[in-house]
Amino acid sequence: MKIGCMNDPTLPLTKELEWISSHSFDFVDLTLEPPGAYGVNLREVKRKLKDTGLEAVGHTNPFLPAIHPLESIRKTCLKEFERCVKVFRRLNITLMNIHPYDYGLHMTLEEKVKANVELLNHVHDMCVESNITLMLENGKPLDDPEVFQSVLDRVPGVMVHLDLGHANLASKNLAEAFFKRFKDRIIHVHASDNKGDRDDHLPLGCGNIDWGGMVRLMKSHGYDGTITLEIFSKERDYVLTSRRILERLWRGTV
Repeated sequence: MKIGCMNDPTLPLTKELEWISSHSFDFVDLTLEPPGAYGVNLREVKRKLKDTGLEAVGHTNPFLPAIHPLESIRKTCLKEFERCVKVFRRLNITLMNIHPYDYGLHMTLEEKVKANVELLNHVHDMCVESNITLMLENGKPLDDPEVFQSVLDRVPGVMVHLDLGHANLASKNLAEAFFKRFKDRIIHVHASDNKGDRDDHLPLGCGNIDWGGMVRLMKSHGYDGTITLEIFSKERDYVLTSRRILERLWRGTV
């Protein structure tokens, strides 16, 4: 198991890489979002990754209007994904996530699913050309395992990025349901806490997620891959404390 940290996109990316490396995280979940992690000097970032020895996973912008009814806006969003693929290829990053998009004015769930499938096929083709594995994160409107399955069935080359915080935003926690359906395709995990009503990105132990149960669940399905602590706070001790909690639970759970 490897534990990583996401760079804060409001801060300069190279400074974030220095902090993440100096605190001995195994990898950076490198998100390409403005203002601090957009339009960066790729040569400098590549050098910093090499100098620090940090591994990296690619994270894309979750706030794009990628399934907007206007074709011109959808095409602009595709150009943004193309830019992400090019950046990650230059940085030798071989794993990239994509979020499901829920922004669709007056669209039914069926129409949103269809639009997300179309988007995924385009982005997956870009990734294949650059030897990058694309993984789809669980979230609205694909937060239900059955709906998620209906999308994966139509883009068989796409893998799964399981966000444990998102899985807690239903009437019951859906993490087990996702592992039962997709354990062979889950290749990356995000961990943050919440109280079941909002995606708060709280430190572990500050919401109502049973983290001992989450660790047992991952181990029972043979998951031993990358886990990003996606904790949103200017006080970085929270992510360090969350790592200590995760490491303790992982060591002590059979």
